[in-house]
Amino acid sequence: MSVIKKNALILNAGLALVAASTIHAQESSHLSANYLKQATPLIHWPKGLEPRNTDVFVHNEGWINASPSIVWENLIDALQWPGWYSNSADIHIDGGKSKLAMGVSFHWKTFGFPIQSTVDVFQPDREIGWSVYNSEFKVHHAWILVPEHGGTRVITEEVQKGADAIRFRLDQPKAMYDGHDWWISALKARSERIAQH
Repeated sequence: MSVIKKNALILNAGLALVAASTIHAQESSHLSANYLKQATPLIHWPKGLEPRNTDVFVHNEGWINASPSIVWENLIDALQWPGWYSNSADIHIDGGKSKLAMGVSFHWKTFGFPIQSTVDVFQPDREIGWSVYNSEFKVHHAWILVPEHGGTRVITEEVQKGADAIRFRLDQPKAMYDGHDWWISALKARSERIAQH
């Protein structure tokens, strides 16, 4: 094979890889745009972490046959999460607090990663959100409780920004959606069990 032919094959292979990368990026952007259509206007996002300004966004929701106050108590009682949501572990709330509250920080593991989160949105029985700020990524995870049909419509959305967030999304594109879906299912089971007693 001639050097020219070899170089042509290498060039074509390189162009194919570039084209594939561009298509993948376009598909990722297209999917993100579709996901952004699901964003609820009810959430109070920290400045700079609105869904349109981030690298990762996920939306989950479900209905729970229990009052918002019961669902709320389960969400703020973070020390109990590992007992019913196994994607959480080693939870410690700073300052000797027993439950989450405005301004409270907590250390925990989720998706196998140790992180520190701080509650920066807190409207009892209505909305809670916590953020993570470090050099690798920024995160805000929000929960909205809406009274509906004698129960509670639960909406949870999370945004992430930074190189580590992009890497996690590319490595495990469905992990966060699946994890939050699982969390809502576990929250539903626990809240409905409490509501029946």
